[in-house]
Amino acid sequence: MNYKTVIWDFNGTLFDDMGVSIDAMNIVLSRRSLPPINGLEDFQEVFGFPVRDYYSRIGLDFSKEPYEVPADEWIELYGEKMNDAPIMRDAETVLSALQKKGVRQIVLSASEKGRLIENLTHLGIISYFDEILGMDNAYAKGKAEIAAEFAARDKEGIFPAVLIGDTDHDYQCAVSIGCDCILYSGGFMSRRRLEKLGAPVIDSLTEILDYLI
Repeated sequence: MNYKTVIWDFNGTLFDDMGVSIDAMNIVLSRRSLPPINGLEDFQEVFGFPVRDYYSRIGLDFSKEPYEVPADEWIELYGEKMNDAPIMRDAETVLSALQKKGVRQIVLSASEKGRLIENLTHLGIISYFDEILGMDNAYAKGKAEIAAEFAARDKEGIFPAVLIGDTDHDYQCAVSIGCDCILYSGGFMSRRRLEKLGAPVIDSLTEILDYLI
């Protein structure tokens, strides 16, 4: 299909930050004498939204401390490491190809907007995007709502559109605004989990071009 707009998730789709995320979380877990996340495959099976539920699944106990305590710790540790994380393989190739075709590109993220802009600038890809949509808070709440609000005020400008992401939450965001979705298995959730959603699942970002060009 010839899409007018591609809405990109950032973390785990364009930004290869799963290792940084795991490393930061393992420090949080170690401080509480909890078992670590043992690599990407285990992480892809336990990560999810809402983030609070993910924290509970890996052993954090909010009867002992407020959610915000480990969340703030993780945010600080992740912030110290995030510039070590690279752009996802083939991401810039795909971004460039779509830009040359005149496709409008939007980035939508559970990251705080200022941090998102910082990351896009650091990776050298900010110029590919016509809109940057990020969170107003740091606790990964409201991504679907931001997508829906943006679509409502700009509906004539973005459709037909496809959202490209790596989690079930990205799929839910696509459903909430009535656009198609393509899911990438190299990010925060495993292919096994993504396939249950019914959207196309790709293993390489370059496969996107088969759908879009």
